[in-house]
Amino acid sequence: MNYQMLLEGYAKGVTISKVEAELLDIELYAQLESIKVSRTQGCIEVAPDHICQAAIVCEGSLWITCLASVLDQLISPSLGIKARGPKVFETLLRYEYLVEDTI
Repeated sequence: MNYQMLLEGYAKGVTISKVEAELLDIELYAQLESIKVSRTQGCIEVAPDHICQAAIVCEGSLWITCLASVLDQLISPSLGIKARGPKVFETLLRYEYLVEDTI
């Protein structure tokens, strides 16, 4: 089962197991590494609104942002460790998937 299907289920109220959450965490890491070398990854597409709502992120957010947010809800980062959401955001900025607005 891929991460998008798991997030679809999560948005419909299906619980994600601990094992599934751990697999999603590995998937997030793999996606972060892949966007550093390829701009054609599905994780950088905009997620449907119902997925964004379930992930508690702004509508129009990317799949990878939704994935990070759900993981932060399921597996809290250890004390002193940066949450997944900010890590994803920084990576997206660094590799110019997002443009920083400097007004």
